[in-house]
Amino acid sequence: MPIISKIPEIVKREFAIDDYVLLAVEKYAGFIDSTPDHVVNSALKMIVLKDKEFARWRKQQNADSRRNGGALPRPVAKS
Repeated sequence: MPIISKIPEIVKREFAIDDYVLLAVEKYAGFIDSTPDHVVNSALKMIVLKDKEFARWRKQQNADSRRNGGALPRPVAKS
């Protein structure tokens, strides 16, 4: 097993964010001498990894998927 892992795949997506959030991200990127992409990616990873309720939900989704032979769960209709 190699000590250094491969570079993760970077996928481009388009999201709409509030203008003041964009300004804060750009300023923070300058503050840490980085890029806005890096700031957004790092912040989202921190949020997703710390959300215990989301982790439980994902675990349940994976268990349900294995039970259903890998089929994706059906979306719940919102009324």
